[in-house]
Amino acid sequence: MTRLLVLLRRARDVFPLTPLGVLALVAAGVALQHLAFAQLDLVVLVVGYGLVGLVALAALGALGFALVLRPRWRRAEAEARREGPLALETGFATETGFSLPFFRWVPLLETRWTWVEPAAVTEAVPRLGARRERVTFARRGEHAGIVRVARVGDVFGLARVAWRRASDRPVSVAPHAGALGALPVLRSLAGGDAIPHPMGIDEGDRMELRRYAPGDPARFIHWKIFGRTRKLVVRMPERALSPARRNAAYLVAGEGDEASAGAARVALRSGVLGDDWAFGADGTPGALTDLASAEAAVIRSGGEAAREEGGRALRAFLAEVERRGPATALIFVPARPGPWTERLGALLRERRGRARVVLAVDGLDAGASGSFLRRLLVPARSSGGVPLEALEAVRAALGATGTPLLVLDRTTGRVLGDTALRRSARRAEAA
Repeated sequence: MTRLLVLLRRARDVFPLTPLGVLALVAAGVALQHLAFAQLDLVVLVVGYGLVGLVALAALGALGFALVLRPRWRRAEAEARREGPLALETGFATETGFSLPFFRWVPLLETRWTWVEPAAVTEAVPRLGARRERVTFARRGEHAGIVRVARVGDVFGLARVAWRRASDRPVSVAPHAGALGALPVLRSLAGGDAIPHPMGIDEGDRMELRRYAPGDPARFIHWKIFGRTRKLVVRMPERALSPARRNAAYLVAGEGDEASAGAARVALRSGVLGDDWAFGADGTPGALTDLASAEAAVIRSGGEAAREEGGRALRAFLAEVERRGPATALIFVPARPGPWTERLGALLRERRGRARVVLAVDGLDAGASGSFLRRLLVPARSSGGVPLEALEAVRAALGATGTPLLVLDRTTGRVLGDTALRRSARRAEAA
């Protein structure tokens, strides 16, 4: 059955007439048969033959131009392949190095092409005397090659010839960071809570005081005490112990996980996980301890196989990490509920506070919220963000475990608390 579908698709691509062209040809034939020939209507005769000629000219032009274009297409693919693998980020239009020259000597014919594997928004940008390919991805992932579909047709839409070309150029699409920056708020989550202790090391808050000594930074001087006593004293970090000096981060794949994947990538690159860390993600077995492998795991988690895992490997990952000692788990989760929600909730109840959850969104969409009468009278308009109802379902399911949950907005870089979520919902409804 699959082979039959492939053959039918190839036959459709080679057949030069579009449905509009076939309809025009049939209409011209009927008019010629029943009006021009039967009633000797010369006007219909001229119009009918003109329409048949236009369709035939469009079909021949599309076929001929396709034969001329294919060798140039292969050369353009070879030149782009020599530039090496493509490393892209989601949300940004990026040139791929593939370009075709303008064919100004071909009137009333146009060439378009799109990416079908992997799926991407494709546009041809005129620049430097050529049409340069630019693509935009909505989802991260690793892809072994590219499949393009090219279409040559006339401007009237009467004829079209298409063909598929596969290129073995690897493509790697990483989630973009947006406005998250270095995620300083994650340092408190990832580092554990510092507990004052007389035998600890100087890593707690700057609570202790001592006299100023030459070489101390001026920003640590306690100016209020200086104003009262005219003595210079500086703040010192209190001696403290951190209950967990190792961090384990994990990315759960699922629907609505793109922003959370961007947050995980920022956490890896900015170093908020500290010096001793391990990273895991759906789609990649085991615990990773180097940055390159961890970033590759973030990208690989965008595949369909990783989505189906839905955090199943999280328990085994934490068990592997904690063989070397206790660790604080920092778990990045999707913004929409799924099969992973129940599994993660059971695991968080077992850990009893030894985990933190991070969830990121690309704005909120409150179009589906409100009463039934409101939804009936006011048409919902999507803002492109995560539906507020889906986000609240995730917060309710994970919040019931008593685990701290941090919600970030990738578009603004802000932390969304209860007040901010209510304010964002009101703004989304007003928009």
